[in-house]
Amino acid sequence: MPYKLEVDLPAVNGGLDYALLVGKTDVFPYENGKRLSDVRTGVKLTLALQGAGLSTLAVKFDHDPLPRIANEQVEAACAECKFLLVQIPDCIVNLYSSSGGGIGMTATAQTAQIVTLNGSK
Repeated sequence: MPYKLEVDLPAVNGGLDYALLVGKTDVFPYENGKRLSDVRTGVKLTLALQGAGLSTLAVKFDHDPLPRIANEQVEAACAECKFLLVQIPDCIVNLYSSSGGGIGMTATAQTAQIVTLNGSK
């Protein structure tokens, strides 16, 4: 029997309310595997959850929550190991299982912000 559980970001990130931003991509409408339009319908932020063995979580937004940050900046920060940290206070993570025993996560939110930890340079 499939199960579904709705939690916040700290619940899947070892209690931490921030994560490493490792990707930012535009979302476009698709149907049957074919792109329907070149009009962006949202943005997906990919996070590495440092409190969960760097598991990744894609968080979808219906707008760009970080308009001043481009994916190229995210990639450069990752390459230099100078990670951008992001808080997503209204993140809703849906954990689900399938009848085949797999477990997955999907997430949505409306807000995100780049943060600096105390003591970081």
